[in-house]
Amino acid sequence: MALACRLIERGEERLDVVAARSGLGTAANLRARLRQATGLSPSAYRRRFGSGGGEALVS
Repeated sequence: MALACRLIERGEERLDVVAARSGLGTAANLRARLRQATGLSPSAYRRRFGSGGGEALVS
């Protein structure tokens, strides 16, 4: 999950790529796991924490 968060923060646009690189399998699984861990969708997470927008919720 931490790797997925870092990739999203860095601006990786494709969730299927983030999911595969971080070992979460599918984009659907990534969305569900991210929402469980942070309470945010991937796009909301990116808006909040991407490009220096704050601290990550998941380490």
